[in-house]
Amino acid sequence: MPRLLIFLAIVLSTPALASGDFVLPSVPFTATAVHETGAFKSTETIHYDDGKLRIDPGNGFSATILDFRTQSQCLLMANHTYLVMPMDAELFRRYVAQPVEDTDARKVKTERIEGLEATKYAFGEDGALDAAGDYWLTRTGVMIKRVYEDGVYGRNVRHLEYLTHIRFEDQPAALFAVPAGFTPAK
Repeated sequence: MPRLLIFLAIVLSTPALASGDFVLPSVPFTATAVHETGAFKSTETIHYDDGKLRIDPGNGFSATILDFRTQSQCLLMANHTYLVMPMDAELFRRYVAQPVEDTDARKVKTERIEGLEATKYAFGEDGALDAAGDYWLTRTGVMIKRVYEDGVYGRNVRHLEYLTHIRFEDQPAALFAVPAGFTPAK
């Protein structure tokens, strides 16, 4: 029990790392990521450690590994092939915040979400989308929730993205590498 308390104290007091275009979490974690857009809802498991994020949408679908340090992404496809390409500039926004000074986000308040203290920020147009909304960021850089609206086909669509079942724990290095037996896609 004392080790768990020490670990939690370190996790909850370690500030987030800013790495160029991203606010990277300073702690390894795994969580369930939920995305709701209109009536559509999807879930996926995510793992984060040391500037890398793995997104697993479930069996039969490709997994994606984002490397924020090299700004590349690797698609691990169901047919045991993989493809490495530049990181999708819109995909990362679901999981990782950009520095406040780059987005003109403004601090709104602090509240608890999923049992963690998070600061709510309001942001204006983000990326190539005509989107504006709010996101909640822990002191350790984990973006727990993001809500925004963007214009799609002449009308606004509400997006809700949030993490549940967050566990702060070391992640196996193998999660962020191409598995044995995978070959480059042709």
